[in-house]
Amino acid sequence: MVRSSLIGIFFATAIAFAACSSSKPPAPSRPVSVAGTSTLAITNGVRVMASLPMPPGFSPIEGRPPLWLQSGTEIGIVGTQEGHTVVLGLSGQGWRNQRVIAAEAGPDAAERGSIVDGAASPDGMTFATAVAVADEKRLDIVLRDLIASGPGHPITSFDGLYDLVSMHWLSNTTIAITLRPKPEAEATPAIAPDQSPDTAPAPPPPTPSAGLQLLVVTGAGSVAPMPLSCPVSLLQWSPHGVYAVGMGDAKTPPVLVDRRKNTCTTLAASPPVDVLGWDPESETSFLFVQSVEGKNRGVFEHDIRTGKDRLIAVASGAASYVANGPILAYGNQKLTWKTLRENPLQPVIAELAEFNPDKPEIDVRQLGFRTVPPMLESSTMIYTHPTDRILLQTYEPAVPVAMRKLIVYAERVDSAFQVAFGPAKGMVQASWSPHGHWIAILDGDATGSMLTIISPPG
Repeated sequence: MVRSSLIGIFFATAIAFAACSSSKPPAPSRPVSVAGTSTLAITNGVRVMASLPMPPGFSPIEGRPPLWLQSGTEIGIVGTQEGHTVVLGLSGQGWRNQRVIAAEAGPDAAERGSIVDGAASPDGMTFATAVAVADEKRLDIVLRDLIASGPGHPITSFDGLYDLVSMHWLSNTTIAITLRPKPEAEATPAIAPDQSPDTAPAPPPPTPSAGLQLLVVTGAGSVAPMPLSCPVSLLQWSPHGVYAVGMGDAKTPPVLVDRRKNTCTTLAASPPVDVLGWDPESETSFLFVQSVEGKNRGVFEHDIRTGKDRLIAVASGAASYVANGPILAYGNQKLTWKTLRENPLQPVIAELAEFNPDKPEIDVRQLGFRTVPPMLESSTMIYTHPTDRILLQTYEPAVPVAMRKLIVYAERVDSAFQVAFGPAKGMVQASWSPHGHWIAILDGDATGSMLTIISPPG
């Protein structure tokens, strides 16, 4: 997810500073473009499999990349249209057949309300939405079988109003639902001023559910609460659902939830904690991003067994475990917290470093352009295990607008290739297909949005 607020704050200053620097960046030839998305040009040689404009008035929602459903035969797109959240499904030849998977209003809505979260099952065959029915102070979980007709049906409900609702499928039959009720003052309506003193008091509202709820969706459905000893925030789950990290916020510290031991441990990291990935072998460590001293961001690794954190990359927002355990991090090996304090906009060469933190060897690959620390911190990385490739979204100083770059790095052959580029405007979100051969790019700005499917080399 692109942190547009961070980009907006730093990019103008960073561009001006980098343009005035006496140190000249490497000057690779500009890739030739023969196709484009809403905001990007696709590099010549990259196969464009589909280029699909979104309906007029449709706006993607930040933090909701394309969803690969039904083994990649359908792609789900989450956005807003006419002020309502909607989930579109694109399938068929060239993904040109369009339908509505979930909606807040109209004939495609299972019920009228506000969609506050949505998630696809691991096999991509079922889509769940959390629908807040405010007038009835109720939250419904609606399931839709993606190979069946109709908008789906509610499988369970939770009384109350909530300021945090998130869902994660632990398996094809179980959903972990995180709930945080609104404070009582917000959730409880005031007594009507014209209410007669003789009127019998209304019964107290049902107590809202809170914490972690485990919903089994088979049969009639059943819900089992999992008591937690800590306040919850948005949970980020490990691949096998054993652990979850609470991101934390201004009122809630980040935490580690161990579902097997039914424990909840407060982390030392500064909120919000953005988890980047989990150790593929044991899930006993994870990479995350946090701010240091409220200023610069960096990538760290947390070891669950020891409870300790260690630094992976200074001034970076992009890293991943690759293959069977090494770490691939984006940044510059010469950056330190000290150099950042002294010169926060010093241009540096963009680098990818692959290493095992327990070993001294580091394999560094320069990407052929210079950037600045704020742009390194705003970068993101998406890894696909089937083909051992990453998609890096990063930025390069340019005038008058910074240049966004999408780069695919193939770990097996140690090859990097820029697949798309363009001015850093609007929103760009992407995801790998289930088998790791295709990339779905969803981007847009005030003029419109588009879904583009590419098959990158490597």
